[in-house]
Amino acid sequence: MEIFNCGAINDGHIGKNIGLYGWCRYKRDHGGKLFIDLADRYGITQLVFEGRILKDAEKVGKEYVLHVEGEVRKREEDTVDKTNPTGRVEIYVAKLSIISQSKVPPFELIEEKKKFLANEELRMQYRYLDLRRREMIRKVEFRDKAAKVVRKYFWDNGFLELETPTLVKDTYETGSKTFLVPSRTNHGKFYSLPQSPQIYKQLCMMSGLDRYFQMARAYRDEDPREDRQPEHTQIDVEVSFKDEKYIQELMEGMIKKVFKEALGKELKTPFKHMKYEDAMRDYGSDKPDLRFESKIADITDFAKKSDYNILKRVIDAGGRVKAASFDARFGQKDASFDKNYMLKTIELAKNLGLKGLTWLYVKNKRIESDPESIAKSLGEHACKEILERLGAKDGDIIILCSDTSEKLLLDVMGKIRRELGRKVGRFRSEYELLWVDHFPMFEKDEVTGKLKPAHNPFSAPTLGTEKYLEKEPDKVLSRQYDLVMNGTELGSGSIRINDADLQEKVLSLIGMNKESIERSFGFMLEALRYGAPIDGGIAIGFDRLVTILYGEEDIKEFVLFPKNKKYESLIDGSPTLIDRKRLKDDFGIKLEDV
Repeated sequence: MEIFNCGAINDGHIGKNIGLYGWCRYKRDHGGKLFIDLADRYGITQLVFEGRILKDAEKVGKEYVLHVEGEVRKREEDTVDKTNPTGRVEIYVAKLSIISQSKVPPFELIEEKKKFLANEELRMQYRYLDLRRREMIRKVEFRDKAAKVVRKYFWDNGFLELETPTLVKDTYETGSKTFLVPSRTNHGKFYSLPQSPQIYKQLCMMSGLDRYFQMARAYRDEDPREDRQPEHTQIDVEVSFKDEKYIQELMEGMIKKVFKEALGKELKTPFKHMKYEDAMRDYGSDKPDLRFESKIADITDFAKKSDYNILKRVIDAGGRVKAASFDARFGQKDASFDKNYMLKTIELAKNLGLKGLTWLYVKNKRIESDPESIAKSLGEHACKEILERLGAKDGDIIILCSDTSEKLLLDVMGKIRRELGRKVGRFRSEYELLWVDHFPMFEKDEVTGKLKPAHNPFSAPTLGTEKYLEKEPDKVLSRQYDLVMNGTELGSGSIRINDADLQEKVLSLIGMNKESIERSFGFMLEALRYGAPIDGGIAIGFDRLVTILYGEEDIKEFVLFPKNKKYESLIDGSPTLIDRKRLKDDFGIKLEDV
């Protein structure tokens, strides 16, 4: 007897005796006839039990694993399920075997029937049940489909799929936070889990393996944040003897291919380009969402001539005033938000550290406010100039933000712009992709004032700015480029430093002494002295890419067994305590009470 999956039965099988394996997803007793929806990864097939086998079927519970044999029959016309690919047929079961029983599931698995009520924590705890749901199966299949497209694209372009090590040397001196793994055979010594294959893919280039890619696992022991997991998959790419243009065009081709084959959509290339400086000035972010306009404008020159003391005090202290407008349809039936929402936005700005936020609205081509005194204090001339500079129209909300720190001001404005723009949701396109480049090579730590790499210490300086390394390193720009989609950074890349002396110089500028450089990167510097090619690459967050393409917001939906906000695995209870005796005997580690 031929065995089928639960999504394969159709009219062509009518009259045939077949076998099925699957889970009892739903059971309905109609008195004298019992129906079971048998489910697997491929679909759902309706089973019919009547006569002598009815008693056996009555013993079946939800999520019992079954093997059945029976005849495929056509359903009565008024019982056809047009939403189900197998909905025109059913199996009249002649033989039933219960492979295994199931406890009553802690949540309903039939979201198609609007009964799926589990919260996220419960779903993660019982992920093996959650993954049986049709929606989760579709997501797993979509991720797999996208991965196949990516792999074939790079194979077709002559790339080698290589695997770099997972147990690597710890390089804590660069400021990164890594997961440590104790060595049983070398007591007191540790491996590190790689944040990325960065050094090893560069070593591949030095080995002459000039076109490398990997669906690489990466591990980052960073503070938990929204939409982040401690372990993730990235599309890791590196090539020799190519420049930024080649790498960017290569990745545009890959993204376009994924859109076409996994999503069925055409994507326009080439992508837009924007300098880091322009992105921060106009959007307050190095990953701006360009689906809506709402550019940030500096209106300090207007504000300082007004009588609005809140803004004037900040300006007198050396601060700036920025503004942006949003198509909120304020005061109309389809308004995106109202006064209460704007009051919450003021609180958000304060919580983010901003000294002030004022909101206005446009009505009858004039700026108005609530209370009216704010618009009056700004003055008619300033209001008119603000309207013209922002291009604001009736129904728009205008926010004015001020602070003595322009860096903080732009950062908060960028976050508020993102929040309000997405809340409005009047996007000019579904997807907006761009390259952001010309990043500064270094930035100052806000606490210590010391230099640290803006991205990583292996990015090469741009030609013409490397001369500032000695005395004015804050003027050095790097050959770094980020790929941004819909306000989310998909990935970062750069052309790498291929000179040992220059690499050592950059490491020293971020505070590493010769001893720490040798301890962490001596092996890499040694490799660079044996003839290193010009090389560059990029790493794209694969989980984030498929999340956006599928129309979801949370990458946990595309991670098989995700961690919660505390980076705990609810399915197995990790991380767990390890017996102190085992640590001492096996790894030579002795813990002290803190």
